[in-house]
Amino acid sequence: MSKKKKGRVSMELTAKEIDVLLKASQISEEEIQHWHANFLHHCPSGRLDKKEFVEYYKKLYPRDHTAKSLEDIFDMIDVNKDGRVEFNEFLIVIAMTDHLNDLESRLSFVFDMWDESEDELIDRNELTNMISTIYDRAGIKNRKGDQHPKKRAEEIIAKLDVSGDKKLSKEEFINGYVFRKI
Repeated sequence: MSKKKKGRVSMELTAKEIDVLLKASQISEEEIQHWHANFLHHCPSGRLDKKEFVEYYKKLYPRDHTAKSLEDIFDMIDVNKDGRVEFNEFLIVIAMTDHLNDLESRLSFVFDMWDESEDELIDRNELTNMISTIYDRAGIKNRKGDQHPKKRAEEIIAKLDVSGDKKLSKEEFINGYVFRKI
């Protein structure tokens, strides 16, 4: 099961959010702050429902996606299924679909978003949460035996953990995907 995201207390970006976005998008902090201000101008609540998401995204990238594909993207990033996405979730889409990003930058961004402990490592619990969320998004119900998220997390760490610390560094995570070890 995926964990529920806590609601934002402030509309300001945190230092971690800015750092993750800087690394993932390869744009300046000033540009990130500009996007954030623009987002809040169009959506003062800091959250978008599906219709608002589609309309706002189409304003930014008029030729990139159909309304249906944007609705599918919305459903994928609305992890807690409350029918709304926050600025961070919106920026995940921007960073993941930005044509300037290479695969390693996108994987680095994903790693940073799932490194809940902010220790530059993904442990079994963090990877289990990631796998559970992926299962939720994909509609996978069978989570028994080899498909159990905890078991899958243990298998992935066993394959990719070069250092032997039973955790994945960013380098191990990226190399594992790039070289298709999982």
